[in-house]
Amino acid sequence: MARIIDSSCFIWAVVEILVLSKVDLLPLCLALNSEGLALWEFRKMVQGPSGTLNGWNYSDESPCDWRGVVCDNVTNHVIRINLPRARLTGTISPRLSELSQLRRLGLHANNITGAIPSFLVNLTYLRTLYLHNNNLTETLPDVLGIMPALRILDVSGNKIEGPIPATFSAMNKLKFLNLSNNRLSGEVPGGSMLRFPASSFAGNSLLCGSSLLGLPACKPEEETKTDHKGSRWSAWKILVLSIGIFLLLKMIIALLILCHCLRQDRKREIQLGKEGKLVMFRGETVPKSKAMLQAVRKLRKRDIVGEGGYGVVYKTVLKDGRVFAVKKLKNCLEAAIDFENELEALAELKHRNLVKLRGYCVSPTSKFLIYDFIPNGTVDQLLHPRTEEGEKGNPVDWATRIKIARGTARALACLHHDCQPRIIHRDVSSKNILLNERFEPCLSDFGLARLMENDHTHVTASVGGTYGYIAPEYAQAGRATEKSDVYSYGVILLELLSRRKPTDSSFSAHHINMAGWLRCLREKGQELEVVEKYLRETAPHQELAIALEIACRCVSLTPEERPPMDEVVQILESLANSSESTQPTVTETTATSNET
Repeated sequence: MARIIDSSCFIWAVVEILVLSKVDLLPLCLALNSEGLALWEFRKMVQGPSGTLNGWNYSDESPCDWRGVVCDNVTNHVIRINLPRARLTGTISPRLSELSQLRRLGLHANNITGAIPSFLVNLTYLRTLYLHNNNLTETLPDVLGIMPALRILDVSGNKIEGPIPATFSAMNKLKFLNLSNNRLSGEVPGGSMLRFPASSFAGNSLLCGSSLLGLPACKPEEETKTDHKGSRWSAWKILVLSIGIFLLLKMIIALLILCHCLRQDRKREIQLGKEGKLVMFRGETVPKSKAMLQAVRKLRKRDIVGEGGYGVVYKTVLKDGRVFAVKKLKNCLEAAIDFENELEALAELKHRNLVKLRGYCVSPTSKFLIYDFIPNGTVDQLLHPRTEEGEKGNPVDWATRIKIARGTARALACLHHDCQPRIIHRDVSSKNILLNERFEPCLSDFGLARLMENDHTHVTASVGGTYGYIAPEYAQAGRATEKSDVYSYGVILLELLSRRKPTDSSFSAHHINMAGWLRCLREKGQELEVVEKYLRETAPHQELAIALEIACRCVSLTPEERPPMDEVVQILESLANSSESTQPTVTETTATSNET
């Protein structure tokens, strides 16, 4: 009997061992590949309290579907990590050096600490490194200067100390550099560093070197020692002055808050009884609101200055001389239920390249939006003036065109990256970019797509947008993303370079669009033929080539290959500041309407 019991116990023990062994084997069957394991270690070292990377699952076979991770479609190697503003905290794991095909590392606007890791030199294909606006410390590693593929380096807004390594003088292939707002010291090395603007080194008070960079000349060692002694003597004076400034700032802030509260207490909303109401934002006083109400009621056909995809635009002048643009929305009865809440959110957006929303008027039959009036017409009118002879009109110089490209990119970057929730425009076109007194671009119609829908998904049965600017995936599936806006921006950039409309008859005759035209010429090695002859003769060829490369990436047929707008802004702002001008060579006849 004892033997029978012993044998049965033995059998159960064997069964239990087999079961446990199978359980242990399960993770092995579902194990991550090596790059996934490297990213998992990275996650453990930087995962913030908000759980931003909770969507990364250890049970996945590959990290290619993880947030912020992009893989090559053929090899499945990780080629991009893009996690800006993800509330990451901690240090960068050395396991990232195992991502042998990585081309972009974007960890900006987080709370990453420690030093910039030297193992980055092992990432031989890395082209873009964004580590700005973190809490990185220690010194710049020498190896950054010998990375063969690096084209964009931004480590601004950290606490990096010490000198700029001498190896940086040989970074001849680097296109964009930003070391500003750190604690760097010593002499800036020559060579390739002299190619970059002074803004690349700003905010480092202890740097010295070339006057071309706006830096003071470096002092001899003996003079520097004397300065250190004097600095000890004046330290207490600096402390007293700092305390005084701090107290003064607190008083100013308190006064500003008090003034703001007093203004907000004033009635800014006029009830119209059964007719609805008019609301003016930014603390407008009642008399001004009443004047605006009278102006809205007196709108006539002769006041129309434009018509866009979302409605008709009127110009109205108040008795005090202030000029506004009033947009009467189409299909307003089908607008979103939380119409007013959406407008409150849009009114909070403050950006010099976005048209300011000043108020709105609601009635049972109509809805009006009130904007600042932008006087110099649209980019479409600037590039394609309607002349009786059918000519192009006056030349538009490169400085004006690149100013428009930069400003429009900044506006889209604000909508895509700075707004929560993000705003997808869906109708980015040259007719929706207005030009102010300084011919700075101001993007209009942002946020209106959400107002005209019954839900806030980005899938629609009817595709909006302007013909010629619509991304192919949006036209086919009706799903709009930030990448759809990036495609439209690429078309605008081509329009600025070529001064041809996306709906040019020559494109339809060959059954292609503007992006297809660029691809055809690029295959033949003739992409510069896209650029207008006037620009080829007058503009810097290097800047034209960079702008053309950006446009080519933006109009890629694969959405994942299109760059984010914050990257586009970084590249465009690296172009020479000398290309800026205050006003284009264009007659006043092109600035006659205001499409908002």
